[in-house]
Amino acid sequence: MNINPKKISEILLGIGIGAIVFGTVWVALQFRFAPEPPMLPLSLNTDATVLSEPLAVPAFTFTDHQGKSFSNQELVGYWSFLFFGYTYCPDICPTTLSILAQVDKLLQEKQNLVKPRVIFVSVDPTRDTSQKLADYVAYFNPAFLGITGTEEQVRTLSRPLGIAYQRSPGTETSENYLIEHSASILLVNPQGQVQALISPPHDATTIAEDYQKIVAALGTQ
Repeated sequence: MNINPKKISEILLGIGIGAIVFGTVWVALQFRFAPEPPMLPLSLNTDATVLSEPLAVPAFTFTDHQGKSFSNQELVGYWSFLFFGYTYCPDICPTTLSILAQVDKLLQEKQNLVKPRVIFVSVDPTRDTSQKLADYVAYFNPAFLGITGTEEQVRTLSRPLGIAYQRSPGTETSENYLIEHSASILLVNPQGQVQALISPPHDATTIAEDYQKIVAALGTQ
């Protein structure tokens, strides 16, 4: 079944924006519900939705937590977990990154397995400086990467991937604003494409097992 990747991202984004409309309810449910890609997934017996046609990641050039340039070309050659959030997030981000730290620990124990990277993409470039990102990601795992760009650059990357976010209603003009955002984790393949969508609620053991199944099935492609 062939579906235009652009159409996939438009539908994903539409679902994400629709979820944001519910604001308070979405936060209260801690983003338990996430969009499913509108296409037939590969059947690999995983909780993660594995795309039969990987979704292209738009070209981007951000800055990482060490102040170095980080572009979409840096995704090529690695399996990577991509998660969008912000360092001032009170619940979803620290919970998800803690789970990904557990996933990393579980996978490090596996021999002869290609290990993935964890990349945290900040949707709050105004407050999330390189130093702030460096302190934040290192708290969860020194190997984690933190990246961000300008507000326009972040929108250009997130929108085609179906990642929705906005400042919480009523906090738009506050310095201590909150941001409602998608809570799904994206698994990017070594070709730099989104291969799978991991929807909340997240579980470290399940994610680790799904990753191994996906790499075993698709790792040589």
